[in-house]
Amino acid sequence: MRDVLIPPFVSLAWVLCAVFLLVAPGWAGDGGTTAPATQADGWRVVETLFAQPTTEANGVDARVIGEVHPEGERFYVRIGNMGEGADAAVLSWDVGRYTGFEPGDGDSPAPYQRGPSQPVEGSAVQVRGTEIGLWIDSDHPRPQRGALLPVCPAYWWWDVNRAPRPFREPDRELSFSFDLKVPTAEREGKAAVYLCAHFLFRDQRSGRQFWFGASLFDLRGADRFHDIVHVDNWEGGTRLPILFSALDERSAWLHLGPGSAHFTGVPFDKYRRFDFRVGAEELRTAVVGMKKRLPDLADAAEDPSDYQLTHFNVNPEVYAPEGSRGRLGLALRDIRVVLLEPEVH
Repeated sequence: MRDVLIPPFVSLAWVLCAVFLLVAPGWAGDGGTTAPATQADGWRVVETLFAQPTTEANGVDARVIGEVHPEGERFYVRIGNMGEGADAAVLSWDVGRYTGFEPGDGDSPAPYQRGPSQPVEGSAVQVRGTEIGLWIDSDHPRPQRGALLPVCPAYWWWDVNRAPRPFREPDRELSFSFDLKVPTAEREGKAAVYLCAHFLFRDQRSGRQFWFGASLFDLRGADRFHDIVHVDNWEGGTRLPILFSALDERSAWLHLGPGSAHFTGVPFDKYRRFDFRVGAEELRTAVVGMKKRLPDLADAAEDPSDYQLTHFNVNPEVYAPEGSRGRLGLALRDIRVVLLEPEVH
């Protein structure tokens, strides 16, 4: 993950403005634990850690934020690296021609669209109900720092005493699922456009943290993204390790849920359900791989039960150094993070 806040026990890579955000009228619930639901294919949901809340017009301004400190256990769409007031402008133009999401239902989409104030039709966020549209154009605006533009639907557990421990029971799996379509993806020069889904794990013993993610879409293809250890070292990054892999059958660190769509490098304009899952042994294997790649992290626990989940996000990004341009338009809906266990027959 590139440009989100991380809990305060890790030094941030940039100075943040604090804001106290109240739950606005029209902002229904905010995820959190709900009653167990049933699930087929040999697994059942034992705990729902997050189910995407709905957002109506009078809740959009509270849901979409710029680079401010978000309230804990609230769901936001965070616009990163686009300067102050990145979420301030009400946008009336048809963002849906790039995202495939038309929130206005024939009326003006302005109540549901926000973005940076600029004289052209540039980067934008749409939110209505449980559907989100994201449009990132690296030229409008250009990044404030470096060459990266992230816009992330995300959720934080700031209080480590409330952060879940997904693998206290070794037979459980952690699932991150949502519907996704990516109708627009273009790159020029050295630009890259892509989308991942990330968990942020924290070792309770050593305090070590790392990102753990699945690559779902990238115009560069899947072959370069299998069980990779990288460091989030861009100009606004967290300096934490990123462990990630393309979402397909070749990874030893994660797997697809039943019926999940696979990684693709080709734009698609109809919704597909993606279900990225990790089990305890997969997480252990990934941690061992991280420690081999980064020996300074030798004290990171290899017991999955030691890890807390402190954050998750859907992370579309455009990387566009000077002389390059990237554009990415997508929509997603029905984000869920759940714990599953095998059904007993």
